Amino acid sequence: MKLPKALNEATAGAALKYHIKRALERSHSISEFSKNLELSAQKSHFSNNTLKIIEELNNGVKQASEEIKEKARDFSNEKLTNEQIKELLNNAEIPTSGRDAITFGVNNLNPEIVEFLHKNNKKMIIEKASNKELELLADANFKHPENIRASLDHDAIAHILKRHGVNSVNVRNGEIPITNEDIANYRYIVNNADAILRTLDNENKEFISAFKQINGYAVVVEQAINKKNELALKTMYKSNGDYKDNNAYKKFSSTLTLNADAKVNHRLSSYSGATENNTQKPLTDQEDLLKTSENLNETTPKLTKLSPLEQANAEKLAKLESKALQSEQEFLKAKEQELKRKDALKKKLEHERGNAGNIESQTKIEVGEDIPTQIQAQIPKSRVRLNEREIYDLDYAIVKAKDLKPSFTTGGTQKRTDMNEEQIKSIAENFDPKKIFGSGGFEDLPIILHDGQVIAGNHRIQGMLNFTPKSRFAYERAIKEYYHIDLKPDELLVRVPHNRLNNTEINNLAASSNQGRFNSESDHAIAVLSHYEAKLKELDQKLDADSIYSLKNIVAKNLNFDKATHPNVGDSNLALLMYNMPRTKTQGIELLNRWQKEFSNDIKSYEKVKKMFVDNAGSFHNLIHDMNFPNVSLNAYLSDIMDRSFANLKNYQSTSESLKDLSEKFYKTSSLEMFEKSDQSTSDISEILGGAIARFARFDDPSKALFEALRSDNIKKGLKDFKIADVTKDMFNPKSKEFKDIDIYDFTHYLLMVNREPNENNPTLKRLIEAVKDMQKESEKGIKKPKLETPSEWGQNYSEFKGDGLGAINKLLETKKGFVAGAFYKEGLGDIDLVWGNKDYGLEHILKRREKQAKNQGLNEQQAKEYALNIAKTIPEVIEKGVKVERNGRMAIEYQNIRVGLNDKWDNQKLDNKWVVSSYEIHNSESESPFLLMTQLQEVGLGTPKLTEPNPITKKLNKE
Repeated sequence: MKLPKALNEATAGAALKYHIKRALERSHSISEFSKNLELSAQKSHFSNNTLKIIEELNNGVKQASEEIKEKARDFSNEKLTNEQIKELLNNAEIPTSGRDAITFGVNNLNPEIVEFLHKNNKKMIIEKASNKELELLADANFKHPENIRASLDHDAIAHILKRHGVNSVNVRNGEIPITNEDIANYRYIVNNADAILRTLDNENKEFISAFKQINGYAVVVEQAINKKNELALKTMYKSNGDYKDNNAYKKFSSTLTLNADAKVNHRLSSYSGATENNTQKPLTDQEDLLKTSENLNETTPKLTKLSPLEQANAEKLAKLESKALQSEQEFLKAKEQELKRKDALKKKLEHERGNAGNIESQTKIEVGEDIPTQIQAQIPKSRVRLNEREIYDLDYAIVKAKDLKPSFTTGGTQKRTDMNEEQIKSIAENFDPKKIFGSGGFEDLPIILHDGQVIAGNHRIQGMLNFTPKSRFAYERAIKEYYHIDLKPDELLVRVPHNRLNNTEINNLAASSNQGRFNSESDHAIAVLSHYEAKLKELDQKLDADSIYSLKNIVAKNLNFDKATHPNVGDSNLALLMYNMPRTKTQGIELLNRWQKEFSNDIKSYEKVKKMFVDNAGSFHNLIHDMNFPNVSLNAYLSDIMDRSFANLKNYQSTSESLKDLSEKFYKTSSLEMFEKSDQSTSDISEILGGAIARFARFDDPSKALFEALRSDNIKKGLKDFKIADVTKDMFNPKSKEFKDIDIYDFTHYLLMVNREPNENNPTLKRLIEAVKDMQKESEKGIKKPKLETPSEWGQNYSEFKGDGLGAINKLLETKKGFVAGAFYKEGLGDIDLVWGNKDYGLEHILKRREKQAKNQGLNEQQAKEYALNIAKTIPEVIEKGVKVERNGRMAIEYQNIRVGLNDKWDNQKLDNKWVVSSYEIHNSESESPFLLMTQLQEVGLGTPKLTEPNPITKKLNKE
């Protein structure tokens, strides 16, 4: 509020100051203050000059009050949660029309809110009308044209979905459906329209019609002009083809005067007219205007100069269209930048996800041959539920006890890390049927795969295998009582999935069976990682938050897929942390177990470190997605960092002691020595990184301190303050860096320095920073010769097909070049690459050899290629179902009479911890008919499509 200058002048006088002070003391609101000041003025005999000052003051107060109210009612620049939006919409005291109505902003309109408006008969004001719309409404006689706002209500949504939704007659007749998401984006269509027009329907009601061309169809949005100072959405639809073919557009383009008053009669929700953004200069006469029309013809009457008013309108329209063109260009530029960001992020993630390893559901489970089972069809099926989407039916089956395969080591179907011997002993010696039978869900009879592996109930199975005579008698009697089945002494009753499960389903079922029954921290981590897997894969954006509390809750809301339950902050953040943590060498999940035991006498210290990392799961996630630092992410080092943080708190009394040890270990006159040791550079920097982050655990609020250190803006500030990097390079220092150029060594330098006293003199810290700089120099010089990761001859890595063997084969068949790192995975071998290669090696070599064999057996060109393709597509199943064998120094995977050869060398250099498919052999394939071979493959469970009808030669071969 701006006070009048005269207030401070002598004419105001002491009396005025007294009355202002008294009015303030007696007032509880702005309106009361104005009223009290007016009453004082009436009772006192002020001069005209003083009365004028009071009037100015009251006017200023009133204006300021209106501004404050307006800001309180406008959320255009604020992101609300859906719950906050619904609470405001449900508040009956808040008007939905007029100046006191809330403006929610386009950022707060989403599909969920559209559905809420529809189901609850609600209305919301979206935003103020755009300049483009205001131009078209210049003569619409609105009472407050500056406050025209766009609105959306239940009636509009119901009309749109009825006429143009997925179940509408129009859609059944071939129209593209409108969804809640489309409606949520309707203001985007209007604000970025290719064309927009003021129109009339058959009842002379006015509308604003907007057109947007998208991928071969036009989106049309029509808003009604009502008497409430609003543009109310009336309909929205998609029409195939170009919007210029729309009937109303054609009608409009033939109109001679294309100004803001141009109107076209049309039927609502059928077609609409539009003005194009194609004016390049101010329009001065009708000839210019007619050039924008598609209907220019030779019978046009003699042209006349426009009147000043018409010329002004034409120039106004041209200016409007110029702005629209500029807006569209800005949109395209923003879109291009977003594509670049996603491309850069993809490259960064290729490295990070590679380091993070497989999530639990991607763990390859070796499923063997079926064991004999007697399905008990007379017993109603059992059922287990993971969530509202994943529900599995189970059959009861009798099996031989000897065929069951309980496991207590992590991997395969076992998702727990500790065996509870007391539980096994209790079941074996004091079996209580009431604790198992009839419990339902995972707690009931054990669940096994068809090959005897245990999905749920490893402890129960092991206890049953160790039954004492007394417990066995109690078990058999209970089975007879509950299920009316007489078991033989060597039999057990279990449950098996009614339908065969794929790899992901087995993993998820096994992990979920442990939910709430954790023997250890690691069990808990594995279970939540599996539980949130689907949502974790979708989390591909930075999560903006201004506090650690806010960040934790944003993570929980983003990962919560069951709307019926409240987001679990602890579990969701733990899942995100584990998802981004390396699963090799020092496994993050196993770290929690180990350190919990180490801190058994000081559990508070353990929880302090764990909480710091779990709370900041979102911070580590954001660092991956922060393209200000494309070369920096902590994920590859996260396991080592957490390990070091626990060790730091356990083994050192203070941070300075820890840093001193690190300094003495790594600050050497020659850093060459430490790089000669295998795999040393990564572990070295991880150790120092861990030391840098471990010190945050000693802060009063470790989670908050680490959150602040990892915030993007604070990183930039620190890099600049510590002279590590800046927005731009220093032109006088060729070694200077921009923010985007920093690497993990620069980031370690920053973390060692951040949150310290400005003038701290710490020789230990200086030596450690020098050691980091030495490591950086050695890394840049490449003193340590890298292992051969992938030969350059292999070409591009299609990393999106990692772990998807069949997808990898199809991709290489399509491109006929490149490779897929980790296309397959085999327990005991690790990742197996698939390379296209050429006629001498790789997939092409396998195909050429099979084609040649088929032709030698009488198949034609087409059939030979078909046969070779079918053979190649059995590779994933052979690797999955087969066993690894080593003969004469050659590694292979064999299944039945098929052998997939592997190699771990290339050009006499060892590949880095991986294998590559080198050959495919079928026993007797050179002498057997391809058709017979195909039949044999199908007999051993390798499903391959049938070949096309063989030619006469092959028919003869088949008979023979």
